[in-house]
Amino acid sequence: MNTPSQQRHTNEASPELLRSLDQSPFTELQLASFSEEALAIIEQQQAYARAHPPLAIYRVATEGSQTRNGGVIQHATAPMEFTLDNGQQVRAAQKGDYVVYLDGSTAQIVTASGEGNNHVALVGGHLSNGDEIINTPQSGLLFIARQGVPMAEDFLPIIGAE
Repeated sequence: MNTPSQQRHTNEASPELLRSLDQSPFTELQLASFSEEALAIIEQQQAYARAHPPLAIYRVATEGSQTRNGGVIQHATAPMEFTLDNGQQVRAAQKGDYVVYLDGSTAQIVTASGEGNNHVALVGGHLSNGDEIINTPQSGLLFIARQGVPMAEDFLPIIGAE
């Protein structure tokens, strides 16, 4: 699961990456073939993106994600699966899943994307032992924090010192 050649992705986002998040996936040729209704929806989405530019990203944690203190998510239970660049299949983690450390100890994921997002685990999520998920092998699925748009109250909540 944790091969040296496996690429790691964090929540770090350059200004270029943030700007690219709102680029249209459609070519001019494709847009010319859309109905007026479809074009109106696209314009509405573009107006929303202009009014609320991306501020940050939160990547979904999967099997193979690592923690600051050396733990690894080895078995994830969310129904969502990803195919990594190397062809490996990994499952998304969720709140309640466990991280395993080299000494065999475990810690549970306690903060995630919130109930409205099925408690999918995220890079930046905290564990029951105070550790934090720092990367993920998948790059395709992420949540976007946008200017003027609050995240759900239970999205990566801040947990107090114990």
